[in-house]
Amino acid sequence: MRSVLRFLLPSAIGIALFLTPVSWDGGQQIVVGILANTLNARIGAAMPFLVNALFLISAIGSGVACWLQPRWLLRHALLREAFLTTTPWLLLRMLAGVFSTQVAWQIGPEWVIGADTGQVAYVELAGLIFCIMLVANALLPLLAEYGFLDFIGTLLTRFFDRVFRLPGRAALDAVTSWVGDSSVGALLTIKQYQSGHYTAREAAVVVTNFSAVSLPFCVVIAQIARIDDVFVTFYLSATFCGVLCALITPRLPPLARIADTRLAPQPDSAATANDGHLLARAWRRALLAAERGPTPTQVLRHAGRTIFDIYIAVLPAAMTIEFLALVLVTYTDLLSWLSYPMLPLLYLAQVPDPMAVLPGTLVGFFDQFIPAIISGDIEDRVSRFVLAGLSVTQLIFIAENGILILRSPIPLSLGQLAAIFLQRTIISLPVLAAVGHLLL
Repeated sequence: MRSVLRFLLPSAIGIALFLTPVSWDGGQQIVVGILANTLNARIGAAMPFLVNALFLISAIGSGVACWLQPRWLLRHALLREAFLTTTPWLLLRMLAGVFSTQVAWQIGPEWVIGADTGQVAYVELAGLIFCIMLVANALLPLLAEYGFLDFIGTLLTRFFDRVFRLPGRAALDAVTSWVGDSSVGALLTIKQYQSGHYTAREAAVVVTNFSAVSLPFCVVIAQIARIDDVFVTFYLSATFCGVLCALITPRLPPLARIADTRLAPQPDSAATANDGHLLARAWRRALLAAERGPTPTQVLRHAGRTIFDIYIAVLPAAMTIEFLALVLVTYTDLLSWLSYPMLPLLYLAQVPDPMAVLPGTLVGFFDQFIPAIISGDIEDRVSRFVLAGLSVTQLIFIAENGILILRSPIPLSLGQLAAIFLQRTIISLPVLAAVGHLLL
C-alpha cells in the first residue's frame, strides 16, 4: 500500500499540474502555465535587471573559470560544470552579459535595445523561461520520478515495437523527453547507443524523432505565440505531427540508409523481458520506481541544481542566439530569402499571410523559439498556431539537441540533420494548417 500511494498521489498531482486543462482568464491553460504567468507578473518591471544580474554572473564566472581556473571553483562540481565551458559558449555568455546590460539600462543602439530584438530576447522571452523553468523543474518530479513515466512507457513498448520498428525502451526515451527535456532525451538515447541497447539506425531514429520538445517549453512557446488559451489543442496537434513524422521519416533517406550496427555488444535484455501481462508489468515497474523515488529534500536539491545550470549555463547563450537571429529577422531579408522554397507549400496549405510566416518556416533549424517569436508579430491566429507548432515539431535545433547529436558517436552529419529537419517541416506544416483552420 505504501508503494501504491507513493505512485498514485504524486502522479495524480503531476497530471493535474501538467496535463489537465483548466479554465483561466477566458481560455484553457495548464496549472504550471498559470503559476509561471503569475510569478512573471509579480516580478514585473524588475525582470530586465534580474535577467541582467544572472547573465553578468554567468559571463564573469565563466571568464574566471576559463581564464584563471581557480582551484576552489574547479573543486566544486556544480560550479565547475556550470562555469567551465568552451570558447564559443564563453563568447555567447560574454555577449549575453554585455547585451542584457544595454537592454536593462537602455544604453546603446536601437538594434540592440529595440522592442523587436533585445527586449524580446533579454526581457520577454528570458523572463518567460526564467519563470516557467523555476516552476516546472520544481514540480516536474511529481510526474516523472514516482512511477508515471515507467507506467506509461511500459504500456507503449509493444506499440513502439510494432509501429516504429524500435525497441520498447524507445518509449521511455520518448516519454522522458515529452515530460522532461529534449536534451535529456537526446543524452539518454546517446548513452543507450554507447552501451549497446540501440543499433546505429535505431539510435538515429530515436534521437531525431522522439527527443521531443519538453512540456514546459511547449507552455513557453504557446505563451510567446499568444495561443496559450488553446494549449491542449496545440499540444495534441503537435504530438500527432510528431507521431506522423516518426512513422514517415525513418522510411526515407537519410535515416533509412543507416546500418543496423552496434557500437557495443547488446547487453542482457532481462530487464525488458516479457515477464507477464503488459498492464501487470507496467504496474510493477511503476511501483518499483515509486519505491525508489526521491525524498522531498532530494527533489528540491536536484531541482535547484538543474535550475542553476539552466540560468547560468544555458539561458545566456540561448538568448544570445535568439537575439542574433532576431536581428537578422528584423534588419535583413536573409532568412526570408533562404526560406523562399517553402512558399509554394504555404500557399498549398492555405496558410494566411504566407509572406509573414515564410521567415519562420526554416529558421527553427537554429533554435526552437524563433518561429514562435516571429509569430508574435502576426495578427492571424492560424498563422501563429502554425509557427508555434513548427517550433515544437521540427525537433532538430542546432543550438540545443543538435549540438549533442553532432558531438555523439551516432552517425548523423549536419547535412543529414538538415535533411531530416526539412522532411519534418514538410510533413508537419500542412497538418498544423488544417487543424488551425478547423479548430481555431
